[in-house]
Amino acid sequence: MKTRRTRGFSMVELLVAMLISLIGTIVIFQVYAVSEGYKRTTTGGGEAQNNGAIGLFTVERDIRQAGYGINNLAFLGCTINGWDTQASPSGPITLTLAPVVITQGAAGAPDTITVMYGNTSLLPNPATLTAGMPTPASTYKINNRYGFNPGDLVISAQAGQPCTLAQVSVVPGTPGHTDEVNHDPGNYGTPPVPTRYNNPSGLPAPNNISYATGASLFDLGASPSNNVYSVQNGQLMLQQMLSSTPGAGATAINDGIVQLQAQYGKDTNNDGIVDTFDEVTPTTAAGWAQVLAIRLALVARSTQYEKDPVSPATINLLPALNPPPSTAIPTAPAVDWNLASTDRNYRYKVFQTVVPIRNMIWRPS
Repeated sequence: MKTRRTRGFSMVELLVAMLISLIGTIVIFQVYAVSEGYKRTTTGGGEAQNNGAIGLFTVERDIRQAGYGINNLAFLGCTINGWDTQASPSGPITLTLAPVVITQGAAGAPDTITVMYGNTSLLPNPATLTAGMPTPASTYKINNRYGFNPGDLVISAQAGQPCTLAQVSVVPGTPGHTDEVNHDPGNYGTPPVPTRYNNPSGLPAPNNISYATGASLFDLGASPSNNVYSVQNGQLMLQQMLSSTPGAGATAINDGIVQLQAQYGKDTNNDGIVDTFDEVTPTTAAGWAQVLAIRLALVARSTQYEKDPVSPATINLLPALNPPPSTAIPTAPAVDWNLASTDRNYRYKVFQTVVPIRNMIWRPS
């Protein structure tokens, strides 16, 4: 018998094998690419869900505390003038005596929400001046100084005049001075701490207000809050205007937040029930007294940029409410957000809620 010569693969067989291998490799990579795309979409959606939920919780929690210690109907909306001696450079500051102020963004831009409340643990009702306080004076004579402590921030208010921010430097205990609260420049406490809001020269005109007998003095406590929430560069920002760090700017507290819209919930017929939502900021104390809730929408965006558009051109953030007149459901205009063409390649999570301003509902009568 003749032994057959051993043969290898022919060139055609090698080419066919390589082709099959390449097809298999392409299929594997295609499956991997699709799987990775789904994974990134799911992960990005989960991150947006978490960012939005945490951001909404943060704003909502602050709004629920809004108005504590300042919910006096006679002075709501008052412009508060002050002076921050520790800012760089030191200078005037202006606040609004209102639980929540919504600054509407222009042309669909995100709104800004400012929340104000005190933190005194004692009597939150304002005291009454028993003697007039001329502009240069540094002493308030009041009917009841219970709860006032060195370092507390106080607001003096009188009908028809702007309000003034100051800081308690000492509560005298000497005979004949037990009805006084001082706001001198310098230090307070032991060890000494500089008073931050008492300008040695007083406030410049026309904000150097004199207050008459019967004016009110609010004690906001040692660490009141005036927190400003905004959206910048895809982040939820917080600026604490009365922060312990002078001149501190806005700080990012949540990533992936791209939109914030809000409306005032108002009780226009004074029956204790919100009957309308709108975006009109009150201009009078009576108007501020009607604001009992805030309706807001916060939008979080996925980090995954999709190849094709996956979101509609318009996203409804707050639906319109148009109930029959006989129902107790409030009316409200819709709030829509128009997306740019490139923004439609991202996925969005919309979070909506209505937050009652409890300290306006439970305010003193």
